[in-house]
Amino acid sequence: MIAPRRRVPALGLGLAVALFASASLANGRFPTAQMVQLSAGAHPARIVLRTTFGVLLGEDDGRRWSWMCEDAFGYGRPDVWDPPVAFGSPGPDGVPLLLGIPGGLRRTTDACGSTAVPEVGTDYTADLSATGDGRTVHWVGSFLDPSTRGLVNRVRASDDGGRSFRTVYQGSPGVLFLTMEAAPSNPRRVYLTARAENPTRDLLYRSDDGAMTLTESPLDLHGGAEGWISAVDPSDPDVVYVRSFADDPLRARDPGATLLLRSSDGGARFTEIARTTGAMRGFALSGDGRTVWVGGPDDGLLRSVDGAAFERVSGVQVQCLRWHAGALYVCGNHVIDGFNLARSDDGGRTMVPLVDFRRLGPPTGCAAGTAVREVCAPTWPTVQSGFGALPDAGAAMDAGAMDAGGTSVATEPGGCAAGARGGRASGWGLAAGLAAVALRRRRRRVYRAE
Repeated sequence: MIAPRRRVPALGLGLAVALFASASLANGRFPTAQMVQLSAGAHPARIVLRTTFGVLLGEDDGRRWSWMCEDAFGYGRPDVWDPPVAFGSPGPDGVPLLLGIPGGLRRTTDACGSTAVPEVGTDYTADLSATGDGRTVHWVGSFLDPSTRGLVNRVRASDDGGRSFRTVYQGSPGVLFLTMEAAPSNPRRVYLTARAENPTRDLLYRSDDGAMTLTESPLDLHGGAEGWISAVDPSDPDVVYVRSFADDPLRARDPGATLLLRSSDGGARFTEIARTTGAMRGFALSGDGRTVWVGGPDDGLLRSVDGAAFERVSGVQVQCLRWHAGALYVCGNHVIDGFNLARSDDGGRTMVPLVDFRRLGPPTGCAAGTAVREVCAPTWPTVQSGFGALPDAGAAMDAGAMDAGGTSVATEPGGCAAGARGGRASGWGLAAGLAAVALRRRRRRVYRAE
């Protein structure tokens, strides 16, 4: 999978806009889960599942689900956008869900509508990162400096679980921040990946004061292009994992093979520990840092324990992964695997399905005047028609009362679930830069399904 890194060509305005438009004529994508996040605690109050048609919010460990369409957060049509999401910490107002959009940051606590986070304004969102308890949340993005007409990066932090933000860093013209992660054991240790132009190069930034000051270093992606942080070890802030495309995502229409790199010295040097033949859409790290899972539709679910070689433990068509409170959460393809999200209590060998899109019913429980009631609900029949029918022609259940069931599904290393088929950067104008960034980011987000 190691290949010479290709220079991303500077995109003129016309080309950038044309590319972006061609990638987003309509959100007619196959309904897929892309990222799963869980709120703090051994028994999470909420699960958020980012999908290609909005977000699903699960209550009671995934036994009940509600849906918020893209328009409820102010993104979507006519452009395709795969937003970063993060949970804040529980409080009297509930558990804030934060969702980044191309022009700002949105917040919801009731799953019926969202409000803009005023401290972020209309800045472009690159990434969101939250600690396991949701108390510390970082937002990273960029804005247009009117004096130079170039893009400048900002990092904002919240110490109250996502309820308010302050700017902790502003700068790095000529560089576009891409992803960010704080160390679970020390939230003041922060890593960021970035890409610079003239010449094109990949960079890693490290901070030990919560991103108020950043130290830049080259990021050796072992021949890959665009690095994105997958995780920092739960107990060792010097251990960081980065994924990278084997091929330049601007040149490859459907980037495939993916590298997984690991550093044990705070990002000074990285070692390749895995590569997949197809897109590595999922990554998970156990709570003790000993076990690593990766996976994708082509490779299935792979696992490594204590640095040993990766072994295939399931043939599920992995769309995303997450480890939380002793369990592995796995996103699959409902047509092939029989679920879109499942939980595994034995490292991925068996799965307890939590949601299948085909069993969801229309959104209920939101009052008149809310976005879900007025905007999302009328579009549900169209969305639902894209899921397909259940093999047994089972009746859809109300989204507000869907029961996960709890039946374990055995998965085979060589096959599918048993019994279930089926963004001043030099030379970048604002429009061209943001269009190119959005195109890259859209593609990256599909594969950074953690």
